[in-house]
Amino acid sequence: MKIGKLTNEQLKGLVLEKLPEVSQAVLCGPGVGLDCAAIRSGEDILVVSTDPITGAAADIGRLAIHISCNDIAAAGVRPAAIMLVLIAPPEATAEDVARVMDDASAAADSLSLSIIGGHTEVSDAVNRFVVVTTAFGFTGGRQPLDARFARPGDALIMTKTAGLEGTAILASDQANRLIPFLTEEERTLASRLIDQISVVPEGVLCASLDVHAMHDATEGGLLGAIHELCDACGLGCRIDADAIPVHPLTRKITSALGIDPLRLLSSGSLLIATPDPGPVLKALAMENIQAGIIGHLTEQPARVMSLCGLWTDILPPMPDELYKIV
Repeated sequence: MKIGKLTNEQLKGLVLEKLPEVSQAVLCGPGVGLDCAAIRSGEDILVVSTDPITGAAADIGRLAIHISCNDIAAAGVRPAAIMLVLIAPPEATAEDVARVMDDASAAADSLSLSIIGGHTEVSDAVNRFVVVTTAFGFTGGRQPLDARFARPGDALIMTKTAGLEGTAILASDQANRLIPFLTEEERTLASRLIDQISVVPEGVLCASLDVHAMHDATEGGLLGAIHELCDACGLGCRIDADAIPVHPLTRKITSALGIDPLRLLSSGSLLIATPDPGPVLKALAMENIQAGIIGHLTEQPARVMSLCGLWTDILPPMPDELYKIV
């Protein structure tokens, strides 16, 4: 099988169709484009999400915290706690393990988040660090958002720029390979794009606005996230690819490595479906969060994008461009 996430068809046939029915307490269970589970507990609702870090070497502790918390934030919920599993390869040193945990602790602290447990071991089943986190948040009784709630005609807003996480990973892990194409200062600046990886501020902010659904862009990049959102809500879309912002350093790195920035790991970018984009854009701007409209959701099932005036289909999610390099 190919490295990376399963295709949506594989996910359905090999995983989702094998699962038992969820209980009545489960408000949102497993599904394509659904990154969080929602479980009713008394008068409150618990939102849960889990994710691994497998494609990075540097900053994996920080990445592991943020990717699961981003899923919680995309439900319009502030993450409250997280569990962390760390599996280290036999050649790892005690200092390596300590560094990953220092990074994870600093990231959790920046979100006022408690790391409440997990598991740590050294195993020859892996040849590099694997970190898995499970984040939790409570809604205070209100219904969490999920991608199923998007509606035809919704404007699709995107925050920040495409390929943020992948750019930071490549700048750090492929630094020597990029020497002919980027200056040392550019490589440093590109690696610091990881500082923009959290979508907790915009996710929590948008929960109080007229927003139908949100979905964070992760493995498979921005185009993969758009397709997943459409799968979840059963809609099509018309996307203006020329309106999708790409950081100049992302363009430089992806051009040097021959990969597509729109299908590159994009944690840090949040998709927001709203019937009234003006107030959402204004609220984001007031918090200095870059955002813009990149298209609309449609009742017609076609998922298409315009690039330089030419319309093409948006293909289903495929292995992330990062895996072509790492």
